[in-house]
Amino acid sequence: MTDGSWADLGPQENFPNNQQVCVDNLDFPLVVMNVDGEFYAVENRCPHAGRPLGDGERRGMTLTCPYHGYTYHIKTGKNIDNPDYDEPVRTFPIRVHEGRLQVQFTDAKG
Repeated sequence: MTDGSWADLGPQENFPNNQQVCVDNLDFPLVVMNVDGEFYAVENRCPHAGRPLGDGERRGMTLTCPYHGYTYHIKTGKNIDNPDYDEPVRTFPIRVHEGRLQVQFTDAKG
């Protein structure tokens, strides 16, 4: 279900604090991360090798690809290890609206 350009991801409580959740039922497979109550969404696809990022380890504001170890900033999408070599992972605006998490695909970056 969408509200304008915002797509519904489900109830906020489905995205626990300091955890990441893979969401595969929308236009793009996403990794949604709750970092101390702030939400971030990135495409669940490593731009370097096309493999899923969702099983990677998140530390603070970074997510590391479990397949080759590249680390991406979850807010900017930048490749921390090789910022001039590799394209960023796509990031998406995300919000809480009436207790539900929503993502906006039209303003994706990366």
